[in-house]
Amino acid sequence: MNSHADTPVLVSAEHSATNRKLLARQTAAKTDRIESASRKVSVTLHSPEGKRLYLRCFEITQINFHYITVFARMKVADAEVGRIEQELRTMLDTRLARLNQALVDAEAKCTSHGISALATYDVEPLQFEAKVFSMLDRRLLELIEKVDQLMPMLETLCIDEAMTPSQLIVEKSRFKKTVRGTTKAVRIVRASLERRANAMPDNPERDKNARHLKNGQRPEGDDEFAPLNDKQTGRSI
Repeated sequence: MNSHADTPVLVSAEHSATNRKLLARQTAAKTDRIESASRKVSVTLHSPEGKRLYLRCFEITQINFHYITVFARMKVADAEVGRIEQELRTMLDTRLARLNQALVDAEAKCTSHGISALATYDVEPLQFEAKVFSMLDRRLLELIEKVDQLMPMLETLCIDEAMTPSQLIVEKSRFKKTVRGTTKAVRIVRASLERRANAMPDNPERDKNARHLKNGQRPEGDDEFAPLNDKQTGRSI
């Protein structure tokens, strides 16, 4: 079980004033309530767009992912939840592929216009350690990082007149929607599963085991990890 501590994106004196303002407006999400193991991934975000997408979308979507992949299974058929997981995975993979292609295209456009160095931000990067609980979390984090990579490339193309200011706004909005649209889609999926779960007829035994799972306990009757008794081994293990 993980210690009950939030993801360490905290307001501190080490952050610039601009980053502190962004962090102070971070969307509240209690990922410390997720008891699953997580990978700790070092993240560095340079653009204001990338920083805002992470702070406003990532952790709240993690909570929704966790409901879909764990808690929904307590009442909704596992096969149905598995189908939804695969659809979400396909959606994320498709959006990642589009962003990868956008990065290739932007790099090619920079090269064709003789751009060898990208514009940089005066505000320091936001550096922290993110918790990744699932394959869906990992893909969402990749989406945010790729949007962050695209932003200075687009800014540079605009500065060097390879793109108009109007085009810059349109392109930025399009890429940010890959993350915001994902967040919205996942929220809708969770709400749908919650309605279905709440409409299921009561099953006292199932609900009791669901409470055990939610509290990190072994469901009653689950002997997979029960200690062997003396008759089986001559001693308890």
